[in-house]
Amino acid sequence: MEKSKYKSLAIFSDCIHLNDADGNAATENHIFRKQMETLAAGFERTIIYCPFVDFTNEKVVTAYKKNGIQFRSLPNAGGNTLADKINIFFTIPIWLKAAMEADKKADVIYQRFPANLNIPAFFYFFFKRKKVFATYAGSWDNYKGEPLTYRFQKWLLNHFFRGPVFAYLHQNKIGTNIFKTYSPSYTIAEWNEEAAQINARIERLKLNKDLTPVFVTVGSLVPKKNQQYILDSFKILFDNGFNFRLYIVGNGFLKNSYRQFIEKNNLGNNIFLTGNKTDTGLRELYRQADFVVQASLSEGFGKVPLEGFFHGVIPILNNIGLAAEMMGKEERGFLFNVANSNALVEIISSLELDRERLSKMIINGRNYSSALTLESWAGNSIKVLNNYFA
Repeated sequence: MEKSKYKSLAIFSDCIHLNDADGNAATENHIFRKQMETLAAGFERTIIYCPFVDFTNEKVVTAYKKNGIQFRSLPNAGGNTLADKINIFFTIPIWLKAAMEADKKADVIYQRFPANLNIPAFFYFFFKRKKVFATYAGSWDNYKGEPLTYRFQKWLLNHFFRGPVFAYLHQNKIGTNIFKTYSPSYTIAEWNEEAAQINARIERLKLNKDLTPVFVTVGSLVPKKNQQYILDSFKILFDNGFNFRLYIVGNGFLKNSYRQFIEKNNLGNNIFLTGNKTDTGLRELYRQADFVVQASLSEGFGKVPLEGFFHGVIPILNNIGLAAEMMGKEERGFLFNVANSNALVEIISSLELDRERLSKMIINGRNYSSALTLESWAGNSIKVLNNYFA
């Protein structure tokens, strides 16, 4: 992996962190941890500025493994209530103080948008003419219901940011400083680890055994992830005698509502709410699954389908954002439109028709994902950074 010509890096992110039971810096966002560890390997020193909260046993966390990463604890500020907004106002001086410290301690700053804490930091580093780069980790395309602060941050990045910005784009580059990127989850070594089980699943398809298909969907249990559409679809399938298992991974305020739906419709033997999982636990679940289903109403790159490709799991996606590009004209997976209430049902009902096609999708997805690793993501980010300020 390419090394940065800058020795020290400061990262500004709103990803929630905590100190685990052993006192180690940790997070529930396991993929963020792996991405930052990989990026930090290109620098001699890294400091992550992020909000910290108290640890509880209910949290499913993993600790950072790489040495040389330091942390600066910031308040966890944000929300939709008036009290939340007032709290943000009083937190801005703390964020600015952190930016001042980072300016002195780091050669270059990496900002993760959208994030409230990065708005004042943006202006501070802009006027200081600091070397910066950024990722916009949401949908670069505007969408219905998008917060105005998100659009404001995209406008700032598009017109005034002094360094390279990585975004989830349809084209390779927009203008002079907006570059296409993706959101990786696994290393090339982890990709190689899946070879044996993927060969085994392709052999099972060739044997044409009558197997119960296993589906998984991953994401916070919130409206924009739209798991209710998936639940409604699988209820129809269940009522029509279709046998399946569906695992819904994640937590959120809709969890009780989904649990009640499952109980009310006698789906407890077919649909399972797993809560959050560690990256290791999620990998084990992917190895059991045949299909990953996502019905999100808005999405940036969408790391879940890429995780599916790594494990030989075929994605079935709502056709938004970069979904069509990732599916490659449905050579790697299936697309549907949530505007059609029966679209997912129709796709799943026909999945057994062409097992040779499913085998080809698995192989195509694996080949596509082989280049989208953590190493290639971090290496390309550093290469662009090195060249941009050459």
